[in-house]
Amino acid sequence: MFIDLKLKNFFGYESKWTPDQVKSYKERERKSLVNLEGYLLDGSNILDADEIQKSVFPERDIDVFISHSHADEEEAIKVALSLEEIGLKPFVDSCTWGYADELLQKIDDVFSKTEGGGYYNYKIRNRTTTNVHLILNTALQQMIHRSELFVFLETDNSVKIGEHISKNKQLSSPWIFSELSFAQCVERTPRKRVTLSNEGFTFDATASDQKLVEFRYPLPASTYSMEFLEFEKWLDDDGALSILNESDHNTRGLQHLDNLYRELKVASRLLEDPRVLSVADQIAAKSRI
Repeated sequence: MFIDLKLKNFFGYESKWTPDQVKSYKERERKSLVNLEGYLLDGSNILDADEIQKSVFPERDIDVFISHSHADEEEAIKVALSLEEIGLKPFVDSCTWGYADELLQKIDDVFSKTEGGGYYNYKIRNRTTTNVHLILNTALQQMIHRSELFVFLETDNSVKIGEHISKNKQLSSPWIFSELSFAQCVERTPRKRVTLSNEGFTFDATASDQKLVEFRYPLPASTYSMEFLEFEKWLDDDGALSILNESDHNTRGLQHLDNLYRELKVASRLLEDPRVLSVADQIAAKSRI
């Protein structure tokens, strides 16, 4: 990960994306959990963490990891669609963990129910829940590490103001708390670079009858922050929406990210290396080693 960014006062994205397009994106991304469900419920009593992570999060390249409240999922997807349009590869976390409880219910129906089928074994259910959550959380952290930009959408749904005198901002989601905390300690990596060649470019009783338990977590600080209106202006920059050839679409998107980094006043020395290297540049760089 290169940098982490908090978008302050994210109030929803008034964009051109329709409900059908948002639904289509969600269906596309949810396929990974459907595959995971089949793997977990294949009749085996062995849940292999490594195989689960490979099933849910294949080794795919992403540019922007979007962390947000589940209540803001549709708005986050609209941002992701706009990022895709300018050539970037986004990842909306809730498209995976938003279905974790649904997935756990199906797992517990198979592994945790008593012989009579009317109750769940408390110890077994605790074990399945803990393990699946840890596996998913670890996989999400790997996705953050592989991304270049981590973006957190700060809204009334994701951040609560502390009660009484403190007025401190707090989180109610353990997933967001984990993601923001990890984003502060993950290894910082250089920006992605693209090499030009002749061939082109290379590079998861009823609940409604029970009292809902709510948790509170401290809000980890973000290295950079900006108002959402400023981010929206960058995102919708007409210069980034020009007609692009498919081969250089992601390259132009990465170069557009550099405009964002400059607005955030990222240290200029971290932006010195060019995004695109020609074959001649590569040869020259090797000769200097």
